[in-house]
Amino acid sequence: MNMLNRSRVGYLLVAVAIFAGFFVQKIVAEPTVTAHRRSFESKSLNRVSLKSLDRLASQNIKPFVIVKSSSKGIDNNGQGVLIATNGLVLTVGHIAWNDEKKVYADDFKVGFRTSSTNAPAGASHIHDTIFIDKEDTHFYQHSYKAELLKFNGSRFIDNKDIGLLDIGNGSTFPIMDFYSSGKPNVELGDVFYLCHYYQPPKDAEPTFLINPITVVGVVQTSSGSQVLASGYYRVGSSGSAILKNGKLIGIQSAAYTVNAKGIGEVPMGLVSFHLVYRDMFADIL
Repeated sequence: MNMLNRSRVGYLLVAVAIFAGFFVQKIVAEPTVTAHRRSFESKSLNRVSLKSLDRLASQNIKPFVIVKSSSKGIDNNGQGVLIATNGLVLTVGHIAWNDEKKVYADDFKVGFRTSSTNAPAGASHIHDTIFIDKEDTHFYQHSYKAELLKFNGSRFIDNKDIGLLDIGNGSTFPIMDFYSSGKPNVELGDVFYLCHYYQPPKDAEPTFLINPITVVGVVQTSSGSQVLASGYYRVGSSGSAILKNGKLIGIQSAAYTVNAKGIGEVPMGLVSFHLVYRDMFADIL
């Protein structure tokens, strides 16, 4: 082989080596780039910051409320969220059922927990609790009478475990906006936030939690299909608001336990909820 041909072959081998090196480098780098891109996209989709959650929890008059039903001397406690400034409260449907007496409740109250005596006008009762371990700090629960609305003669909206209460006393109340107008799309692994007061009930107890729950499946119930999620909850959180990007996407219906031998029912860290959206209430909002 003459000198000219050897030079050409040498240049060709160098070019092949450079191309191969670039190709291998791209293959190795691509998964890293893709992983970073997916991580960025995931963070972009979850538009919630600790600061925004703290701001929501720190509101003196929150749109999140305690709901109490009474019938024949028996009280049921749950939670709810305001969806209209005139006092419409979305809550769990079974708050109306008195399982011990096997009757429906006919008396309902909605309570706002606050550190101030200032609240929307028209409260039927204001409970003042003094925390002596906090240098006699006062906390208040402002309670309002409410009426359970019926839809086509039913206490349950669309046969779901969802109920709607109306304070309707002419005052203006804080509200939580819906995440979407139409039925939202939910995927496995989606992270939402459960907003609930500390239970068991103690009037004016100010502790309020906003914690993540992760969608893990579905559950078929007597009130239809519900989204199943894992995360922290407390007994009495039924009716609590579930948020996506700081807006209302669900109402907690149930929580699930496992029967442990010699111990009894043990919480599993699973809750289920109905999706809610603005079009469900188009006739009344």
